[in-house]
Amino acid sequence: MSTAVPSQGPDSRRPVGPVVPARAGIDRAAPRRSRVGLVAQFVLQFVYLWLGPLVGIALLALLVSSGGGAGSGSEGDVIVGPFTTVAFGLSWRRLRVEWNGRPEAWEPFTEGILKKRFARAERKSGWEPGDLPPNGVRRAVASLGLHHYRGLAPTRVEQLAARHGWSVDWAKPRSENDGQLHFFRPMPPPEHLGVPLPHGPVPERGAPWGPMRCRVLLSLLTLVFRPRVRLLELRRSPDAYARHLRGHLARKFRKELARDPRKHYRSGADGRILRRVGVKPCHFRCAGAAAVLRVAAEEGWTLDPAFPADPRRTVHLCRPDDGRRRTG
Repeated sequence: MSTAVPSQGPDSRRPVGPVVPARAGIDRAAPRRSRVGLVAQFVLQFVYLWLGPLVGIALLALLVSSGGGAGSGSEGDVIVGPFTTVAFGLSWRRLRVEWNGRPEAWEPFTEGILKKRFARAERKSGWEPGDLPPNGVRRAVASLGLHHYRGLAPTRVEQLAARHGWSVDWAKPRSENDGQLHFFRPMPPPEHLGVPLPHGPVPERGAPWGPMRCRVLLSLLTLVFRPRVRLLELRRSPDAYARHLRGHLARKFRKELARDPRKHYRSGADGRILRRVGVKPCHFRCAGAAAVLRVAAEEGWTLDPAFPADPRRTVHLCRPDDGRRRTG
């Protein structure tokens, strides 16, 4: 007999029903929705889109005027609810698919959504240092709610995902209410091409890893907010950037080494981890990303193979570690 599981953490606003075994009922599609309910949802959503924000603003004003409401667990959900229109909304295309109900109509609809979500997940998912193992193989993840595949059995959705190199994570439970399926795909580390040696020749200005152009107007306009890095950009001195990078990286390295590896990292088979830090372009702009590699190499840090090597964006550095916590 299934039991209700209370929601926790960031999923607390998503409706949760009785949890079923991961592979229970995966060979059959969910029951079709009532056409009366579909028409009512499609028509009433336009009223909701107009009145929802107004109700939310009224409730927010009431909460503020009453002093904020201590212990606002449920009150916060009420405030957010009127603005959450994604799950409630019913597009014309989805209405036609739900109305038809046949698997032949659902397949192109579901696969189109999967392609978009997989493409986005392959770009943005799994980049947290705590999710990356030392070998750099990233685990991209995505999910799909029942309302996007209702007319298909989960096994058929699994076949659609397999066409794009993805698999269903059957280890995660599904709820009878939302039937959400979770997907994953191991992503190999990106190939690094044209990366200069840390102690090699300094790239020329305009080269991929060389100094970038100085933004005089932007530096002057934002000088009051970030005086140190903006003055560095206006000076355009490689030596000044090198001194700044040594101090900046030393602070980042100390902070990183002080973190508990048992809580923040995935270890390899040998128990070792990779310490990871990122350096934003404002700290090396007029010196070039090669200057970051040069200064980092002095402390035993190298370019992180798990991240793309883009010298115009954040430069990611790493260093192998035995997994022991360090302080000081």
